Amino acid sequence: MIKLTDLLTEASLSEEMTELKLYIDNDSSLYRQRYMPILKNLSKKKKKGRYRKTLAQKAFMYLIDDGAKRYVRSYGGNHLDVFPKRQRKQLAKDYVEEFEEIFKNQEYDFMR
Repeated sequence: MIKLTDLLTEASLSEEMTELKLYIDNDSSLYRQRYMPILKNLSKKKKKGRYRKTLAQKAFMYLIDDGAKRYVRSYGGNHLDVFPKRQRKQLAKDYVEEFEEIFKNQEYDFMR
């Protein structure tokens, strides 16, 4: 059974997840190797009409998992303990919403 406190904490990102998101957004190699290819791939899917939100979330999970591993390598700990899966999924949903907003605004040339 899910408690009300769990739902309230899921609605907004925890401090750890906010830290992870900032780490991912500011890491140049993650940006170049993971984030941009995901954006390009999802943009192609959206243009062709084959975009599915659940698969987009799965794509961003790869970015988040890789970012969590790099974060733990830099600062210590275990990525599964520091960043629980439920919170990583919530962060992936946030990335999907961010992508949809970016695509709607056509912020990159490949989205036109």
